Amino acid sequence: MSAAPQVPEARGGWTVGEEAKRDRARRRSVGRAFAATTAVPVALAVLFLLALLGGIFTDLFSWQVVASNNSAESFAWREAPVGGDAVVRLELAAQGLDEAAIEATLNYPEQRRRFFARNRVEFMLYTDQGPFRWVVTNMRNRSIELVDLIPGFGQRAELEAALEPGQRLLLNPWLDGGFFQRVASRNAVSAGLKTALVGTLIVILGVVLFAIPIGVGTAVYLEEYVAKTRLARVLEVNIANLAGVPSIVYGILGLSVFVRLLNFGPSVLAAIFTLTLLALPVVVIAGREAIKSVPSSLRQASYGLGATRWQTVWRVVLPSAAPGIATGVVLSVARAIGETAPLLLVGAAAFVPNLPSTLSSPYTVIPVQIYSWISENSAEFRHVAAAGIATLISVVGALYAVVFVIRRRLERTRA
Repeated sequence: MSAAPQVPEARGGWTVGEEAKRDRARRRSVGRAFAATTAVPVALAVLFLLALLGGIFTDLFSWQVVASNNSAESFAWREAPVGGDAVVRLELAAQGLDEAAIEATLNYPEQRRRFFARNRVEFMLYTDQGPFRWVVTNMRNRSIELVDLIPGFGQRAELEAALEPGQRLLLNPWLDGGFFQRVASRNAVSAGLKTALVGTLIVILGVVLFAIPIGVGTAVYLEEYVAKTRLARVLEVNIANLAGVPSIVYGILGLSVFVRLLNFGPSVLAAIFTLTLLALPVVVIAGREAIKSVPSSLRQASYGLGATRWQTVWRVVLPSAAPGIATGVVLSVARAIGETAPLLLVGAAAFVPNLPSTLSSPYTVIPVQIYSWISENSAEFRHVAAAGIATLISVVGALYAVVFVIRRRLERTRA
């Protein structure tokens, strides 16, 4: 005999099948509402980020009316395609110097040093004599008026009409090649990021050299060798807590231990060790999570082939966990690059005219230099600080890009 057909049970006036359809529709509507709710803060965050980046970009340029201590002349790009001494020759000739005096200024080391200590060759996007022209600026130039980028386009005609003899209108790109060739200065026109950029790269390189082997080694030890005892759980909790400790605490620790107790002083070495302590918890936590994600079947297969525990860790576990470890390293290094408070405590100087020559030399880094510029009571330093912020964002972005490429290659190799 054939089985009787199943009739859906009626519930509240509709069948079970209709109830399931209504339940699915209700879940879909709840899911759409949740997606819309979460999309709002994401959209606001993107808008705020774009507004922040837009503000930084517009601050990279400014319109300036300057009373020049030089000839007040600008020179077309075709007159000196590569800039440099060719622009200086044109400027000295415009000042009325003869050929012998020009050659003496450029060829005698002391006169050359004095000239470039007071003057800068800069490429301006616009001047009152036309667009894209070379200008030799002097440290003693007097700023008459400073107008932001966008309002300046509407006021350009008025600014040009109000120029007096010896004055000139410039659209100044504060972030240019010369910005990375100049050292710190109390004058916004001659301020540069060379010392801070080199100091940042040295400190971060030292942090990477110490944090990677110590952090990854700790993660491997805790995951692969230590038994799951109460002591191990205490260590795990403390490492997790260290990742959330405010950076100023690490600065106090670095001041007490490295600067005073070990007598490193306010040096590059003290900064490296302080930021290494700051970065280590993130490296350890990310390394442990990456090692946990490696399937245990890979370990068992390695042991089955006769490999020792160390061979398994070195040749199987670490290569498989490398993408996750790389992510943890870049997160910790990116945090260290942007830190200011701990470095101020361990002696990062706001004004360092010379590059660090040894690990015991005084130093500065980009965040500290930006803080110093923002603290200046000058509108021009706001634009200089914007150039420093754009550089810092670019350095972090380049770091993320490099690690992204490395991660993709490691994933392809593992696959």
